[in-house]
Amino acid sequence: MFKLLQIVDGNVVAEHALTETALTIGRNPGNTLQPDDASVSGQHARITLAASAYLEGSQEATLEDLNSTNGTLVNGKPVHRHLLKHGDSLTIGTLGFRFIDEQALALGGTRILLQEDG
Repeated sequence: MFKLLQIVDGNVVAEHALTETALTIGRNPGNTLQPDDASVSGQHARITLAASAYLEGSQEATLEDLNSTNGTLVNGKPVHRHLLKHGDSLTIGTLGFRFIDEQALALGGTRILLQEDG
């Protein structure tokens, strides 16, 4: 399961489980997360869950900026679309979040190497 932790001054202030196929972030009604923050656009960003192309039975999460005014950052870099990995730091407007992949935590640092054909 994936989680999105909202971070303020280094402390977790909210935890959002990503259980639906899409989570939307924005101030407008109808968004999954509706922060009351002027730096967040009405329709700011979306996180979409889909089956992993690499690991059977797993999911992957993709963050997409929805042409927001103040942009979306992952690990301090502006992104339009980004495949999220455990521990990624997200900035939506001026709000901070941390992406948690509980499956990656369960692997305990085990790496999966894919052999390329060729």
